[in-house]
Amino acid sequence: MDATAEQQLIAELTDLVERRTTAMAPEVRYEPAASYTDPARHAAERELLFREYPLPVATSAEVPGPGAFTTSQIGDLPVLTVRGDDGVARCLVNVCRHRGNVVCAEPAGTRRTFSCEYHAWSYDRAGRLRSTVDRDGFEGLDRDAHGLVELPTEERHGIVWTLPKPGGALDLTSHLGDEFESEIADLDLASFTLWDRVVMSQPFDWKCGVDTFLEVFHLAYLHKKTVGPFFVGNVGAYTGYGLHHRYSAVRNSFMEMAAGPAQERTVYPHSSLVHLVFPNTILTWQMDHIEMWRFYPGTGDGTCTAEGLMLTPEPATTDSARRHWERNWRILLDTILEEDFATMERVQRNLRTGAVPELAFGRNEIALQHFHEGVHAELRRNGIDP
Repeated sequence: MDATAEQQLIAELTDLVERRTTAMAPEVRYEPAASYTDPARHAAERELLFREYPLPVATSAEVPGPGAFTTSQIGDLPVLTVRGDDGVARCLVNVCRHRGNVVCAEPAGTRRTFSCEYHAWSYDRAGRLRSTVDRDGFEGLDRDAHGLVELPTEERHGIVWTLPKPGGALDLTSHLGDEFESEIADLDLASFTLWDRVVMSQPFDWKCGVDTFLEVFHLAYLHKKTVGPFFVGNVGAYTGYGLHHRYSAVRNSFMEMAAGPAQERTVYPHSSLVHLVFPNTILTWQMDHIEMWRFYPGTGDGTCTAEGLMLTPEPATTDSARRHWERNWRILLDTILEEDFATMERVQRNLRTGAVPELAFGRNEIALQHFHEGVHAELRRNGIDP
């Protein structure tokens, strides 16, 4: 964010706090409960949004050197992201070309080769087939044509992006747009270091996972004993960038900073900047570190895979630094898992009963409205919105 944009955001947030209000949508939005529970809707989202759109599948910090890898489950598609000996990060379909087993079942690590546990076919860090074990049994096999299937991949702004569609065209520039890409670039993710990463299956629709990060209305209530007291409740600024957006929450230290000398005013660390990278990724600048959550639809209706991680501006080289980052990591996980995700599990279970026909997204939940409007718009544009 350049200096002019930063000062404009400070002025906007100051005005909202002083008027005791927040960014508002024109009207209340009513979201059908079926958006979270309908199997046909779930399948349509999985086949469109998670096949035809560029997705952040890893940060550069998650695959820092040759052989470093992560695995992801994007709907029913298993993906292996690995940095090759040539320094290039590649996304590969994590399926053995022999009999279709998953090649790598670990969530992350470093390997020289990847060997399928079924019959030990092995592949190198670029996905090339290296061994079929029984040479005579596979005499005549075109080894060059039987490497792991490669997905369109691009590493940009400290993020590894993929299009989960073999042979597809990854157009990241068009997807992000100039203004939002500038926002992401300004975060300088490539300079950050991975502290830790979690991968978990959750019993709620992937959109529930995204929803929990898109409004601050709940902070004073759901998080009243954890992170809520650090924020000015129900106050935030919103900026839309096509399908993406930035939502800025206000910390308690903000107004003291805003009242200070103009040359000393800064958004960081007095505001938390929450970016939605459509359709499924939350990228948050949180005081002195960055948090990312990626949500993928599960193979079953009303389930998802959640990947969460924390990035720090430099490696922790002292005990004090390690304690600091571990404390922040535990606060993040405890708050998200025990409060947000536990609530989303109850929401999903309640919506599944069919007793509640729709949800009401308030005018003060403008970012939440924007996200769901985007999902509906993209489905309709492709002729598949129920």
